[in-house]
Order: sequence, then structure tokens, then C-alpha cells
Amino acid sequence: MRGVTVVGVLLAARAATLSAQHAHQLEIGGFGSYTRYDKLFLLDNQVGGGGRLGFFFNESLGLEVDANIAYPFPKAGGPHTQMRFGSVSLVLNSGGQKNILYLLGGYSRLDMGVNPPYNFALHAVHAGLGDRIFFGSRLALRLEARGYYSPKNTAGFGGKPVVHLLGSAGLSYFIGGGGGGPRVVAPPPIPKEKRDSIIAAGGKVPPPPPPPARTRGGPRFEERSSDWAHKWYWGAQGGLFVFKTNYDSYAFEPTFGGHWLITGKRTALYVSYEQSFFLSDRHTTIIEPDGTIEPGNVAFHDMRRIMVGALAFPAQKRVEPFGGGGFAIMQLLNPQVTCSSCQTLSQFSQLQDEADAAASKAFFWWMGGIDIKQGRLALYGHYILTSSARGFLLDGTTHTFQGGIRYSMGTAKEGVTEGH
Repeated sequence: MRGVTVVGVLLAARAATLSAQHAHQLEIGGFGSYTRYDKLFLLDNQVGGGGRLGFFFNESLGLEVDANIAYPFPKAGGPHTQMRFGSVSLVLNSGGQKNILYLLGGYSRLDMGVNPPYNFALHAVHAGLGDRIFFGSRLALRLEARGYYSPKNTAGFGGKPVVHLLGSAGLSYFIGGGGGGPRVVAPPPIPKEKRDSIIAAGGKVPPPPPPPARTRGGPRFEERSSDWAHKWYWGAQGGLFVFKTNYDSYAFEPTFGGHWLITGKRTALYVSYEQSFFLSDRHTTIIEPDGTIEPGNVAFHDMRRIMVGALAFPAQKRVEPFGGGGFAIMQLLNPQVTCSSCQTLSQFSQLQDEADAAASKAFFWWMGGIDIKQGRLALYGHYILTSSARGFLLDGTTHTFQGGIRYSMGTAKEGVTEGH
């Protein structure tokens, strides 16, 4: 009789498991870094280091501050200078336990050193994508890629926008919150025959545990597999647009945009608008009206792209790959020509008209990426390849690397009622 009772108690005791709950935790960490400085500054890329302090408001949202310092040397020679970056970031986490992908963005102050001409500071915005890989419930390896953008710098460096790229790797330790704490999981049900046997023997059947507390907004996304289907998602993305021309080599330019995703069962309609803001003018070459070839006689600045297509999400998991393709219209903005061989205004106008016509073309595109769902929110990263087009100002295919977020605005499927 007592043995039967003990069996029932042990079944209930097995319900306690350990999990890494990071809500309301402090994150303290240090890291090593490698920075690729904007080419305008003529500085060698350099390793450095820094530290960070963060706080998780809940499983998905956090706030953190960090600082980084490096001592790069000017490419022209001379003593090294200091580069001190300080940042405040809002962090969107994937809400995992042993692996937390995240997206962050915020404000940075870039103190560009102590030795002229680098003794000035810049105000910048930054965005980054990273991953925390946990060893136990408190210690994690943190990997991150981040970009800094300042709309202008001092007149000594042309007063133009600058972009610095930084990669970092380090360790983080988590304090407080529910790290490593017990989470009650419902025990397996006791078969009816065994329950009747325990009661007949005078034993006590363990009471069923209370239902798990639900957070505001209902159950987590991965507990409701049907929530992804037939939804409207609005999203934002940012990254790098990579291209070349028949005059310039490969360029890496920042790009930003928004998109609209309407999901079906395992597929989705994708519509996006993007704009790339070039850090400097790009050039290409077109033949002038009299047959003269003047290298780099067309300059353009910025790109606009509209994309429409279909994506497939075959796994229907919280973390899953996706892919698809479609059509795009790409437009290079404000092409300006120079024509040393033009003798008349009509010749110059003819060359300008040719440049305008070659600035906008239609393309095929293909996309592949990873999507991480967390409630109504999803974090993702993807790669986009576009086809080449004959007579376009860009030469060959283009490549885009982006990360972003999207948020479900509700159902995209209306119920149907029949009148009687």
C-alpha cells in the first residue's frame, strides 16, 4: 500500500525541471572587438575591447549600455589614435532558453581620439544582430555584428556620412531573475486502473497541479502552431546592398526598408519597399553620342527598390528556414552625366536621356533566410540575390544582406456567415 502511494508521489515529483528564465535579469559582460573604419578616415582596421551592462524587462525586451575602445594607426603613418564608442541600445530577444538570438538598435557617441586630425566626436545611430549561446543557466558566449552610421563628420573629412562596422565576441554572466529556477511541468497522468488501486488500498492520489500561469496576451506562439497561418505581418529591415558597375569595383551601401507579409498555411505573399543611401557617388560608363568612351561619365546616388513575390515556410517551427522569389523594380536615383565630347545641347540631352533610361529596370529575385517566432513578434535575417539586366547602370547581379523584425497585426482571413 505504501509502495503504491510512493509511486504516485514520485510521479508528481518528477514535474520539477530546470530552465533558464531571463526576465528581470542583469547581464554583465566583456568582449573583444574588430572594427572596420569608414574609408574616409584612412585608419587601419583594428582589434579592441569593451564591456556591457544590460537588463531584461521580460523574455523579449531589454535595455543595455556598452563601451568599446581601440587604438588604430593612420594609414599614412604616425602615432596611433584612440577610438572610444559608447552606446545605449534597445534589445529585442528571441525568448529562447539555451540560445537567444537578438536584434538591437540605438544611439552611439563616437569619440574619435586625442591626436589631430582625429580629435573630435560624432553622434551616430547603430543597429546589430547577435546570438547568446548558454553554458548552463548563467554563463553565455555572445557573438555580435554591428554597424554605426553618422549622417555627417567634420569638415576635415569631407563632412559626409560615415559607416563603421564592428564584430565582437565575449562572455556574459546573468544575475538575478529566474535563471536556473524551477519551472513546474504537469506530470504524466496516472492511469485509471492505478488510481483505482491506490484509492482501494487506502492511499492518496497526488492532486493535479494548478494550470500554468499565462502571461498577458495568452499562450506563447510556439504553443499555438496555427497562429502563424492567415496573418498580416508588418515589418522593417536594414542591412547592406552590394553591387558593382563597369567603372567602380564592389560597393557596400546601407539599405533600409519595410515590408508586408500575408501568410497562408505554409507560404506567404511578400511585398517590400527599400531605399539605399549611398555614402558617396558611384560611377559607370556609357558611350557618348559620337562614340567617345569617357570612363565614369555617369554619376548616381542612392537606390530605390520595390519587391513582390512568394515565400515558403515549410517547417512550421519556432526557428525555421524560409525561401522564395519574385519580381523587383530597381531605380537608381538622380543620374548625372558629364560629356566632354558633346558639341551641342541636343547631344548632352541625348546622353542624359540614355542615362535616365538605364537607371530603372525590372529583375527577378531569390531570397533565403532564417525566421525566429516569438509571440506576435518574429526576428529574421535573409540574403537576396537579384538577376542582372542588360543596359542597366549596375553591372551583373546584386546582393543584399539584411536583418529585421516583423509583427503580426491580426488575422488576414475573414469569417464567412450565411444568412437564413
